[in-house]
Parts: sequence; C-alpha cells; structure tokens
Amino acid sequence: LSDGREPNAVKRGAWLARKIVAEPPADPPPNVPGIEEIDPKLPLRDRLALHRDHKGCAGCHSGIDPWGLPLEQFDAAGLFRADHKIAGAKLPDATEVADFAALRAYLAGPRMDRVAFSTLKHLATYATGRTLTYNELVFLEEKGPNLRRNGYRMQDLIRFVITSDIFLTK
Repeated sequence: LSDGREPNAVKRGAWLARKIVAEPPADPPPNVPGIEEIDPKLPLRDRLALHRDHKGCAGCHSGIDPWGLPLEQFDAAGLFRADHKIAGAKLPDATEVADFAALRAYLAGPRMDRVAFSTLKHLATYATGRTLTYNELVFLEEKGPNLRRNGYRMQDLIRFVITSDIFLTK
C-alpha cells in the first residue's frame, strides 16, 4: 500500500494487522493531523515518532507501525529494495523483528494459528457473502487449529469452510 510514489508503513501495517493477523486497529481519533503534515524531509521513523507523540495517537500506532516498518524494504510498487535497511521493529507482543524476512518467519511460525484464523475468516466471509456472526468467529477460532497438523494447506482451509455449518446453512 502506497501513494504510488512512496511506500506507506502505516497503511501497510494497518492492512497487515487487519487482514493477515485479524487484529484490526482502532479508527483514528478525529482532528488528528496526518503523518503527511510532518516535515517530509525527516526519515519515516522520525515522522512516525513525532506523530505518535500527539495525544491519542500512541496507543493505536503501537499496534500498527511495527507491522508496517519491516515492509519498508519494499518500494511503492512492491519491489524489494536490497539497499534499504531498517532498524527493526518491536511487534505488539514485544517480539523483535529485524527485517521483512524475520517478520515472515514470525508470521509463519509463532503466529501461524492467527494467520490461519484470519484466512479462514476471509474465506468464510467470501463464501457466505456476509459478515460472520460472533458464534461463527468463535467456531473458526476453536476448530481452525485442528488444521495445523497438515500445515494449514489451502485446500484444507477451503474444505473446512465449505463443509462447515457456516457455509452449508448460509
């Protein structure tokens, strides 16, 4: 996610939190100046720090920025920038990741159950054409980890959704 010229760690982090780990950030408070209003000559990390210092911003950004900063290794078009180094990030659970490779390993390792839940949630939402109920989300969270033994293969995730009551009684 970017504006076409520059990558946007905040938008990328919010997207990853919302879509990949199913932990959406809260909506921004009203009347808070955007990061684009801070001196663009400053490095992104410094602009984010200044923005987080604004009353009401720190709480949300502590759950957004760490997800997006490792993605700064990719330009606005999504191409990898080998020469672009980041200082790393501390994720909301205090796990430190040095770069995108470390973030990817973290998502595919300790957070794989959460990534699989998010995938199941999106598949079930698409398959039913509606927002899932609270009980349906609880079902996915409780039963989804049973698919771990086969490595959360996509075919198993799809089969799980289309054979569940969520889909069959839509």
